[in-house]
Amino acid sequence: MKLLHYFFVTISLIIILGITNCISSKKTDKDAKIEKEIPIIDLANAIETSGKPLNLSDFVEYIEYIRPEYPATLVDVIFGISVNDDYLLLQIRDRLLCYTPEGKFIREIGRKGQGPKEHLGIRSHALYNDLVAINSNYNRKILWYNINGDYINQAPVSNSVFKINILDTNRIAIHLQHGTSMDNPDLFVTGIIDNNGDTIQLKKDEPYYPKGIASSPSIWNYNDTVRVLTCINDTVYSVTKNEITPAYIVNFGKYKVTREAFADRRLLQDEESKYIQSLSFYETSRYVLTMFRYDNKRRVVVYDKQTAEISAWSIKPENVDKYGLLEGGGWINDIDGGAAPTYFNSVSNDYFAINVQPEDLKAQFIENKKYISVKYPDKQQKLEKLIDSLNDDENPIIILYKLKK
Repeated sequence: MKLLHYFFVTISLIIILGITNCISSKKTDKDAKIEKEIPIIDLANAIETSGKPLNLSDFVEYIEYIRPEYPATLVDVIFGISVNDDYLLLQIRDRLLCYTPEGKFIREIGRKGQGPKEHLGIRSHALYNDLVAINSNYNRKILWYNINGDYINQAPVSNSVFKINILDTNRIAIHLQHGTSMDNPDLFVTGIIDNNGDTIQLKKDEPYYPKGIASSPSIWNYNDTVRVLTCINDTVYSVTKNEITPAYIVNFGKYKVTREAFADRRLLQDEESKYIQSLSFYETSRYVLTMFRYDNKRRVVVYDKQTAEISAWSIKPENVDKYGLLEGGGWINDIDGGAAPTYFNSVSNDYFAINVQPEDLKAQFIENKKYISVKYPDKQQKLEKLIDSLNDDENPIIILYKLKK
């Protein structure tokens, strides 16, 4: 009887293990299938198969120039821009200014100070319909206001958070503070919190670089989602109000910064021309576009989401400044002959933006007029009229580029 009992126990265990392995196998296959289905943006291949430059008009529908209505002594540097159909927000030093989309000043949102409704400086801000959020410096809190400047409430936030995006009236996407040590236990890829500061989801991963400090993440808008790519891994994540999911894998190949160079800034500076750096993105229903620096040139890459084809081109910059930043070398602006974007600064679902000093805009326009044949002479004439009206002491002009869908 004991022998028979052991026989049945053994058979039962074999059946259970077989079922478990089958389930485990199915789960693994499913996970592998999901992972396999994540599109790959192959930047390494794009670099090695670079083609001829494309014109700005191939992707940009039109360009808007905004001349904000503020005193010349008020603004020196614009740190952040947000825009929707009704409002334009400019983040300057310790202030957040609200305008109409045409540039007429409306009011300041929030105020610097020690009070419970005040911020201690602005790390970043976000705009959603008629809601505004400010990530306050030093005191680790997000302040909510309406567009009229009325204080609503506040929520605690980690000191590791820098940029934020409002996902809806009760959800915020949070992004990693640049300069965070890679061995910091608070290191994260991206996250979702509610307006009480409670965590809805926090995406963490074992960092590819065990030493060094985090660089600024690449963040852009696409429809109702926020996309984010960090140096922690090579995955672009899609952040909605409810979940964080992988959207793309980026293949850097041999052009990815090595662990040694990432951990040693002096080595990185010596070898920076070997690696892809300073990525920025924008996305339409058909394409993902990215700009980055490689080999002391500015590269522009177009990834076709329907065919998975990728193409790239590069334009050598006019100059490299004392900080090692590239000046010029962006797209050819064949729309109106004005400034071409040198990076993608996603400010809404419809626009990316740059700000440019009036004298630089004027200089670029004069130079471009010599050798660029524009498709829309009437737009060129309109821009020339704007440039001629600019004062010597004028502050930065906001340029919005609307991409074709």
